[in-house]
Amino acid sequence: MARKPFDPSLAAGGLFDKAASPSQSNEESKVPTVLGVSDLSLLIRNALEGGVGSVRVIGEMSNFRAVQGHWYFSLKDANARIDCMMFRSAADRSVCKPTDGIEVIVTGQVTHYPPQGRTQIQCAKLELAGAGDLDAQFRQLCLELRGLGYFDDSAKVEIPAMPMCIALLTSAGSAAEADCLDAARQTFPSTKIIAVDIRVQGAQAAQGIANAIAAVDASAKRLGIEVILLVRGGGSREDLWAFNERVVADAIRRCATPIVTGIGHEIDTTIADLVADLRAATPSRAVTEVLPKREILHEQLAALTRRLSRAVTTHFERARARVELAARSRGLIDPLTGLTIHHNRLMRSATALVHTMRQRNNRREQLLAGSLARLAQVHPMSRLKTADAKILAASASLRRSGQTLVDTAGRRIESSSRTLEAIGPMAVLQRGYSLTLNSSGTPVRSAESLRIGESIESVFADGQVGSVVDRIVPSKSTSALPAKPSDGGSLDSTL
Repeated sequence: MARKPFDPSLAAGGLFDKAASPSQSNEESKVPTVLGVSDLSLLIRNALEGGVGSVRVIGEMSNFRAVQGHWYFSLKDANARIDCMMFRSAADRSVCKPTDGIEVIVTGQVTHYPPQGRTQIQCAKLELAGAGDLDAQFRQLCLELRGLGYFDDSAKVEIPAMPMCIALLTSAGSAAEADCLDAARQTFPSTKIIAVDIRVQGAQAAQGIANAIAAVDASAKRLGIEVILLVRGGGSREDLWAFNERVVADAIRRCATPIVTGIGHEIDTTIADLVADLRAATPSRAVTEVLPKREILHEQLAALTRRLSRAVTTHFERARARVELAARSRGLIDPLTGLTIHHNRLMRSATALVHTMRQRNNRREQLLAGSLARLAQVHPMSRLKTADAKILAASASLRRSGQTLVDTAGRRIESSSRTLEAIGPMAVLQRGYSLTLNSSGTPVRSAESLRIGESIESVFADGQVGSVVDRIVPSKSTSALPAKPSDGGSLDSTL
């Protein structure tokens, strides 16, 4: 087999390798540094947020889903698609109801989500494309509802003149609720207020308001509710938008109980105001429009009293005139002299008529007195006096009960103290006995436990004495011990 000629380029080991050209050195130096996936994701995110930033994008919504209040969906057109998300805080403020297939405009920031390697738009605002103007939506729904007769006066329900129970629909703890309750106390405190907490702002607020109206209307007869107040404080058009939704208008239209609205400020007008049976400029005005004024009621009562007095007087005058006319027509009165013929008969008739009229007047006075008494019973001052008397009686009873408990506890403590003093060690020591402690401070209970030369300490009632054991004499019997030691003697072991 012929041997092939030697080719230095095929030799291994680099002995015959050609020197690298400068261009090859530059290409090798351009090889990128190895990055981790997290590092690359961070570079992409920084590039997107710094290079693209905030955008407004129009497209068709698809694949919408809500997870714990956060919204996730996609925007697409004929050639592309991009993911979008909106945090719950922004979603609650949105007046646009997300639905697959609608064309929307999103405002937000382009970013990159490293855990899923997804480029998306973090949305801050969502609005309908074309119909995103709230004024246009408001006008369009107004025209629709006007055509259906929602705003007609014939569809309004009359507000009761003196409602004794009102349902107040608003956000619990809000300024609107506080204003309404204050106005009710000042205007007519006898009226009962049932507060119903509702959500007045956000994507789900409109449906919640409609549900609350339906629920209160269904229970109105059982609870005695005569009027529903739907109120909230002022805000922007977006803040008040829940009251411009069709579902709220339908709920107000179907409600059999009269509804009075007080939404926003005086310049604010919502569709709920237009459909309601009565619209007030502010929440507190809604209360004063519905409740009667105490001053007006007093004036009306005085006017009725005067009318009744005039009516009774007029009735007496007319009755007397009829009696005289009847007497003249029957010849009981001489037309020339004016003297009464058959005087006794005429007097009996007149007396009977006067008696009848007096009975009627007495009955009417009794009815008036009963009405005044009932009015006095429901008067706020009467109720306040009754409540004050109950509070004073309860306070006095509470003080007496507390003092009794304190006295009883004091006697128990005093008795226990005396018992403890009687059986305590100090009482024993004061009777002439002493207590012996060994070197470790433990009471000596037996002479056998001590040792010659051990230091001990005797405790008396008035002090302590230290000593050293020099002898130990076991006692053969305790019968020889005195009942009470004399001269401060001790019953402890003999030292």
